[in-house]
Amino acid sequence: MKSVVKIFGFLILAEVLTLFIDMTLAFSGHVLLRMICAFCTVCILAGLSAQAGYSTGETTRKQHITPKKSDIIGLSAVCSSPYLISWILLLLAKLNRINPDFYRIYKLFCAPFLNVCNLFSSDTSALSLPWSGVITLLIVSCIPGIAFCIAYVMTYQQKTISQIMYRK
Repeated sequence: MKSVVKIFGFLILAEVLTLFIDMTLAFSGHVLLRMICAFCTVCILAGLSAQAGYSTGETTRKQHITPKKSDIIGLSAVCSSPYLISWILLLLAKLNRINPDFYRIYKLFCAPFLNVCNLFSSDTSALSLPWSGVITLLIVSCIPGIAFCIAYVMTYQQKTISQIMYRK
């Protein structure tokens, strides 16, 4: 339970930081600046998700608990769940099953993806979002869980990136 609270704490921190960056640079209409901002905000989310994985893995290792693969996958799913649930609602809005104006709420709730959304469609209706944008948003919604899982496993096994990259 502590791990889940810790994960959501890091996700809330990522939301606040990326929303600040998004609102600071929101008035720029330049595509290159939007692309840089989109990359940076997604990287902030991935970094803080990895930090949650590191923190959780370190706690597990210090307590001498052997994690099950299902536990690691479950915690990774928790890390991506707010974004995946929002994506499902966005898909329903795109299919016109719920109000297409949900896209506006999606942009604010998923602040790390705000500029990714604006690269595809700056409109407030999900109907204007192309399918390539919907698929891209699904892919980036999985990034927090992947970052968490990699950091957790590396921390638990006490591996560094240089050990993985340069192993013989």
